[in-house]
Amino acid sequence: MDKIVVQETKPGVFTQVAFGQTFVIDDVQHGWQVVELWSDADLAEIGVYRVTQAVPPEGYEIVSASIKRLGGVVKQVLVTRLSPPRPLKASARQLRLAMNMLGIRDEIEEYVASQSRDVQDSWQWTTEFESNHPFVVGTAEHLNKSEAELIALFTLAQSIQ
Repeated sequence: MDKIVVQETKPGVFTQVAFGQTFVIDDVQHGWQVVELWSDADLAEIGVYRVTQAVPPEGYEIVSASIKRLGGVVKQVLVTRLSPPRPLKASARQLRLAMNMLGIRDEIEEYVASQSRDVQDSWQWTTEFESNHPFVVGTAEHLNKSEAELIALFTLAQSIQ
């Protein structure tokens, strides 16, 4: 069902009715079939509403959702925030070739060589890197590379076939 079914338990207080769940209103138990068979007007008379699920705008994610009566219409209201950018991904080969092109490969290799064996193994054996991975971010910070430089590196790497 593409709609949320809610019951107004007190004025302005809405509770979601789970799919298939029976519900009680004024000591009368109603089966789920009521939701499927009755009109919106009939349901509204007993304080039950079919509510269209709200969709966040493109590029936003849902922080919270609630049901409110706005202008006499029961609606789902979303609180959203800008979605965090998806991390850029590049293969180890693409990344190393991009580092060569930018002339920063030796600096990065020297830094990795000075780190623990676990870090060296990660550098050597990881097949795909993400721009937001702690290893990548930490290396960039240690080498005084800005976020813009890191994004430029991954963008260049992604362009390499």
